[in-house]
Amino acid sequence: MSDSRTAISLFSGAGGLDIGFERSGFETVSLCELEPRFADTLRKNQGWPHSDGREYFRSSVIRTADVRTLDGTTLSSGRPISCVIGGPPCQSFSSSGHQLSTLDPRGQLVHEFVRLISEIAPETFVFENVRGIVTARDEHGEPGGVIHDIYERLQTLGYSCRARLLNSADYGSYQRRVRCFIVGVRHGTAPEFPEPTHASADEMSLFAKPWRTLGEFLERFSDNDPSNFVFPSESLAPQLDAMPSGSGLKSAGANEPTRPGGHWGYRQGTFIADQSLPARTVTGSASQDWVRWNGLLRRLTLMEVKRLQGFPDDWMFCGTKSDVFKQVGNAVPTVFGEIIGALIARHLEKRVVAPPKKLPFPHEFLRYIDYTVSDHARNASARKVHLPFARKEA
Repeated sequence: MSDSRTAISLFSGAGGLDIGFERSGFETVSLCELEPRFADTLRKNQGWPHSDGREYFRSSVIRTADVRTLDGTTLSSGRPISCVIGGPPCQSFSSSGHQLSTLDPRGQLVHEFVRLISEIAPETFVFENVRGIVTARDEHGEPGGVIHDIYERLQTLGYSCRARLLNSADYGSYQRRVRCFIVGVRHGTAPEFPEPTHASADEMSLFAKPWRTLGEFLERFSDNDPSNFVFPSESLAPQLDAMPSGSGLKSAGANEPTRPGGHWGYRQGTFIADQSLPARTVTGSASQDWVRWNGLLRRLTLMEVKRLQGFPDDWMFCGTKSDVFKQVGNAVPTVFGEIIGALIARHLEKRVVAPPKKLPFPHEFLRYIDYTVSDHARNASARKVHLPFARKEA
């Protein structure tokens, strides 16, 4: 095994996960991104001395390409690879979408990740996706079928795998963002995920600090350029003025057997942030949450959401304002790359030679899937069904 920690990035986006890995000491030799604007962003930042003292992707090959057209030899240039990292497009599994899972062509790209792991045969890998992939239905309509399939196929390739849901706020981020990770290693046992360094008030322990709040973030990192502020319209302003922080305008929802008050949610772009908690998940839209700050009610600005995601202040983005919000909101917070990159680096340093140990599918995922099955059985009749799946007969 080489002393150099080399990484290949798939579905790179604007580079959030990759920034974190390079901060952990990895050299990213290859990045692959289909969206031209996103790939342009990666190239624009390549090799520049950024404000955090790093020159990202200095020796990387950055491709604007569909991973379905690439092979492992092309991406690795025939050299040994320490880690392959990537988060296939998540829209097919996100709770904010139609949840078409692998019936959506984007959802099928999870299989391309598995294919490239097989072809590249890295020492380790990191798979990332939204929380919804844990309960995503497979082509037979089975909840949890997608993640079960991915997990088993990666283990069949000769990797010890470990999976978990992680919340960025638990590791010092000023944002609550839950993502699913699978790490795999070719030798020995997949390492345990790091224990949280921070916790909510309900989950505090002797070893964890309290969550970092949005209020603390604004005290340190608020955007002080009034030209960046967006204020509510004349019609929306009085409605928001009457709303307490931590709430918003609700959308109507159909009554359900277990939710007689309706399965409602907050209307897009009308939520007022609770500054006593970490920020809610940053989205890929310009309609970010509202904040009451310095006597004003305004949206979180682009600079603020960049900082919440962990990008350097001088990270440059290509495209329209809408393109930039999409890149920032779709990114993986850099803190995840830092903590998981450090985890993988420690494993590589041990130079383990033992065969991979097969680990069971995580129990917390099974509980999550069982709840989804139970909830669907009780409430499906009251919901609009998006999935054209035919459930398996028992």
